[in-house]
Amino acid sequence: MTHLSYLAVIAFVALCALGINLGFRLRIGRYWRELFLTQFAIVIIYLSWDTWAIAKKNWFFDPHQIVNLNVLPKVPLEELLFFIVVPLTIILSYQTLLKLTGWSQEGSQEGSKR
Repeated sequence: MTHLSYLAVIAFVALCALGINLGFRLRIGRYWRELFLTQFAIVIIYLSWDTWAIAKKNWFFDPHQIVNLNVLPKVPLEELLFFIVVPLTIILSYQTLLKLTGWSQEGSQEGSKR
């Protein structure tokens, strides 16, 4: 079962992201284009970095904790999912903080006073 460890952590974080989106009614789907472009850039940059680090033997993945399905040579599926799920959770957390604090509304009101 340890080969599912990394995947289990990513699944937990994804469930948290889903809970944040639904619980706070963020309707993040309204910004699907910006979200997709951001996620695409993150995935390209960090998968390139991982590929380079693995080739230089500066980075590796424990084969006992992953499902051993690679998306790139020596880059496991879990790493791709990590670079999708974690930034999404950060964006959702930020949007939640803006909603809870009202900071995004303060900025828009200030701009209209000028």
